Amino acid sequence: MPIKIIIEKCNGCQLCIPACPYGAIGMEGDKAVLFESCVHCGICIDSCPLGAIIEVSESGETVQKTISFSNILVIGETDKAGITKLSREILGKAREFADVVGVSVWLIFFASDENLAKEAINLGADEVLLLEGINTTSYKIASIVKAISGIIEQKRPEIIFAGETILGCDVMPRIAQRFATGILSGCTGIEIDAVDRALSCTRPFFGRRIMGITSCTQHRPQLIMIKEGIFREGGQYKGRTGNIEIIKL
Repeated sequence: MPIKIIIEKCNGCQLCIPACPYGAIGMEGDKAVLFESCVHCGICIDSCPLGAIIEVSESGETVQKTISFSNILVIGETDKAGITKLSREILGKAREFADVVGVSVWLIFFASDENLAKEAINLGADEVLLLEGINTTSYKIASIVKAISGIIEQKRPEIIFAGETILGCDVMPRIAQRFATGILSGCTGIEIDAVDRALSCTRPFFGRRIMGITSCTQHRPQLIMIKEGIFREGGQYKGRTGNIEIIKL
């Protein structure tokens, strides 16, 4: 089908240019344009974060192929005592952001304990996914990344939180590579824009002599890793209801 660029939506980010294997996209001023060499393969469609590249049928009807992202995913961790302190802190911040922008919080546990899931719901999760069949202590990182990637492809979260732990530092860069996005880390503070739902991370630079702000405005999902003690644990929501899904891997 023919490809079309909606000029009004294009912000000139140029992410579509390297995505085209035929070199058929360029710039006119601050807007992307298609050259006559375009073969309408559609590869460029998923590269546009704003949905400015679309397919149109021969009759002129628009066929949207953009990928929509929504909601917040937390990669939770557990220990012998239950949900780790860091995961509780992350869940509290995720719940806060979800309430600001009006979305849901999903939580992944590599466990089959429904009591942990119920506790997570009381801490603010709307849906808990219990992934059975992978033991994170045995540390088969390829299996862990594959499982999380499958959840991301199915759920399409716009924000993914993980702890800046051994597991998080191994998993998140691989997730970023798979989904062609970046990672916010080393944050001492995080804000979210209520309109475009973009995250802004305050973090130190140059040996902590300068504080700067890093944001992720163009790519989805937005990945962010949090260190323990940066945020307080979220409050308990006794009697909250949520969904628990057991996924056997």
